[in-house]
Amino acid sequence: MARKADIKNLIKEAERKDQRVIEIEKMLEAAKNDSVGAWDKVSARRNELEQENNNGLAAVVKEVFWNDITPEELIMKWDELLLINEVKEYIESERAKHIAVIDNNVTNDNNIDQADNTEDTDSE
Repeated sequence: MARKADIKNLIKEAERKDQRVIEIEKMLEAAKNDSVGAWDKVSARRNELEQENNNGLAAVVKEVFWNDITPEELIMKWDELLLINEVKEYIESERAKHIAVIDNNVTNDNNIDQADNTEDTDSE
């Protein structure tokens, strides 16, 4: 016959598990804080890299055009260039869609013509 569990042992076991839950919650909170700190470092480094990139672009512009330009002016010009590129990409994609529709229509017309020719030869 199985021995019934002693109430004192059950209480100790429950307290031990409660303590384990508390420890794990503390570890989870610490891990969350570490994660937030790591993402803050990533964001700061991205900002540094962006600033370095902008400074480098400003230096190139200064060398090429012999004109001193502030990083803010460079960013404005860069945004304008990117916008122009986006417009060009959009036009190219629309042109490609249009050409695809035309090609599809030509293919369909050719298939219809071939079907008509087949019917004509079959009826002879």
